[in-house]
Amino acid sequence: MLNENSPPAEDPGIIFLKVLYHLIQTAKIYDDNNQLTRESLTKFKVIFDEMTRKEDLRIQIWRGRFYVNGEKLPYRRETVRIINEMIEYFSGRGLGGLQFIMNSGEVSSENILKFIRLLDVSIKHEDPFNWLGRQIGGQALTWGQILKEEDDTLERKERGKKTYLYALDSIKEVADKASQGVAGVRKSRRLAQTIVDLVREDHSLVLGLSIIKVYDDYTYVHSVNVSILATCLGSYIGLSKVALERLCVCGLFHDLGKVEIPKKVLLKRGELSEEEWKRMHGHPLLGVRQILRMNMTKEMRSKIVLGPFEHHLNPDMSGYPKTHFKKHPSLLGKILRIADVYEALTANRAYRSRSFTPDEALRKMWSEIGKNFDPVLLKSFIEMMGVYPIGSIVELSDGRRAVVMNYPDESPKDSPRVQILIEDDEGGMTPGETISLSDRITENRLPPLKIVKGLLPSQLGVQAAHFFLKEEK
Repeated sequence: MLNENSPPAEDPGIIFLKVLYHLIQTAKIYDDNNQLTRESLTKFKVIFDEMTRKEDLRIQIWRGRFYVNGEKLPYRRETVRIINEMIEYFSGRGLGGLQFIMNSGEVSSENILKFIRLLDVSIKHEDPFNWLGRQIGGQALTWGQILKEEDDTLERKERGKKTYLYALDSIKEVADKASQGVAGVRKSRRLAQTIVDLVREDHSLVLGLSIIKVYDDYTYVHSVNVSILATCLGSYIGLSKVALERLCVCGLFHDLGKVEIPKKVLLKRGELSEEEWKRMHGHPLLGVRQILRMNMTKEMRSKIVLGPFEHHLNPDMSGYPKTHFKKHPSLLGKILRIADVYEALTANRAYRSRSFTPDEALRKMWSEIGKNFDPVLLKSFIEMMGVYPIGSIVELSDGRRAVVMNYPDESPKDSPRVQILIEDDEGGMTPGETISLSDRITENRLPPLKIVKGLLPSQLGVQAAHFFLKEEK
């Protein structure tokens, strides 16, 4: 049994990369029948068989880091040399990654070794990638596929936008059918799987999607954004893929009860009356009723009904709806609570004069830690978002305005990559160069370039998402 001082289990992706590295290095030196080659091949095949038993195995380089099935491999002192050498090995051959189809473990050891040797000798050819592709196809090794080395940021952004719009249409459809008592969950589950895959591939991109604000359809946009924020937080704290998919569905459905509240109450400007607040406070219970009427298995229903019920409950169970059956909200309920409040604070609402900037929203939530939010989860949320969350419009110390694009790995959480905004001839803003504040080198002993404050997009007459989803310069 492991004690508290035992080292953590090694990441399967790291194990795979290490055995692949050692097999490549061994095969360079020794022939097929050499004992060291056979030992390296045996070790490789054990992990290879295991990782292709139930799904495809995809190892990919993106932004200078390795990802295995969408999970970024951690940098550790004992593996950084291997990771860096493998990145160089892949790049020299024009490879962006490798993908092995499910049940590739049935492939013979001889064919695996043939594939490895082709990888190695491809560097000797003028166009290694295309030469390798022809050899793999010609020698019936198509269980192993090569991926082109390229920056797929634009493709990911386009896929992200399409997923967001699809999510918006889906939640509208569910709300419409729920009001008629004929809604199902199958389409929403497939959507949740797509969102979870995107989160695991590109956390920054998905967080950027959550800054989209379309106020004509705000109730539905809010549901999609809460689902995205909650899923990102769940991924950040290490929830399993199955748990993330459930959390994502909970986020999409968390405000389903509002379909039964008149729009004149939902969109009312100014303070709500006591009776109107009473109706608003009833939407979690109305949502539960809608979910219970949906066409799904009892098991699925039991797993997604609690989070939407709890998303307005505080850690001490104050808030609404009132309940005496539990001492604490569930984990999914506490995550939804954080995502719901943050998204609401940063959106324009009819009952207040202006929205909060993202950094203002985080500071306000921090001031209520423990009382309104679970302390551990809120700390994780703020750490994930950064001091100035992705999509924030900010003013820099040199007076320029910019939009926060992402936080590079290992960079300080107050020094993101930002895209400079430039005033055009028509009084608007256009995207300029992208710079990393953490890498900024100043001249003439000037102070480092840093963020001074967050700005409301309305102050500049812009939509932050418009810049975030464009190609960077």
